[in-house]
Amino acid sequence: MTDDDLTRALQRLDPARTPLDAPIPLDAERRARAFAASAQNTRRRPAFVTWGSAAAVVVLVLAIVTGVLWMPSSPASALTPQPLAFTVISDDASQVIAQARQRLTDGTGPAEPERRSLSLGWYFSGSPDEAEATVFRREWVDVRWNADLSGSVVTTAAEATNAAGDTVPAGEPTPGTVVGDLTFVQNQFAPLSPTPPEPTVDAMRALVLTSTGAGDQLTAGDAMLGARALLGEWTLTGPQQAALLEVVGQAPGLRVVGTAFDRLGRPVVGLAAVPSGLTTSESTLLLSADTGRIVGFESALLADSDTLKLPAGSITDYTLWDVLDRKADTE
Repeated sequence: MTDDDLTRALQRLDPARTPLDAPIPLDAERRARAFAASAQNTRRRPAFVTWGSAAAVVVLVLAIVTGVLWMPSSPASALTPQPLAFTVISDDASQVIAQARQRLTDGTGPAEPERRSLSLGWYFSGSPDEAEATVFRREWVDVRWNADLSGSVVTTAAEATNAAGDTVPAGEPTPGTVVGDLTFVQNQFAPLSPTPPEPTVDAMRALVLTSTGAGDQLTAGDAMLGARALLGEWTLTGPQQAALLEVVGQAPGLRVVGTAFDRLGRPVVGLAAVPSGLTTSESTLLLSADTGRIVGFESALLADSDTLKLPAGSITDYTLWDVLDRKADTE
């Protein structure tokens, strides 16, 4: 069954409201991601997947409805990316965010917000027959949309690597292969904010709360998830990012991990927190040491996972932003 077949099968579940050729709405994708991150099944040990492309989310939503989740497995060992090597620093979270906000005033970054999000991500994959975890491809996800709520999500295979960063040649699409291409017609795209977000703390907090459904008890981990969702739809200006960082900084539970180089070799400072609904994982937000911008998000297990068959500390996904130059270099 192809991705298109799966999409049509999903859409037939609600034929009265959904045209057969309509792509999955982004708010449905957002709900699917939340389900994948938090759902537990006591009747069987299912595969647990962090999905990185809209086409893959169609598979997950169909699995939620039908109760079946199938993925092709391969006889590979459990390989996840090596954790970043952080160097401890003396600055606390408020100091790190203050320094980042100061850097964000220097004029780097877009002069106007853009209805686009280009990211490079790595996503963990498992198989339902309890075979060992497999290497999953890295993907470029290019989200572009318009004021009339039309748009597209194009997912392109990047270079596939194992935990040591070595190329994995077998069974992976050639880098540059389009592996997902969704088109949204007018009024189909459902962003968190249809209009450019106001560069204020109150406006950003409202969007974060809308994204996470955390209510008034917003934790730093929840704020990070909200930031990730917003950056998946917008390329924000410096003032907007500064306001978003302040929302993260004002929420409880934030700690400084230290300095490191991200998976593209850029100097970053890491801030970590545990989302309220995902207490078995810790989220890390990566801030550029040069520009102050949010350039990455990672998730790591806090305890051994029998479901994933991974030890504590394993990286289960990462997303990198501000990667336009890197993408251009690979084309």
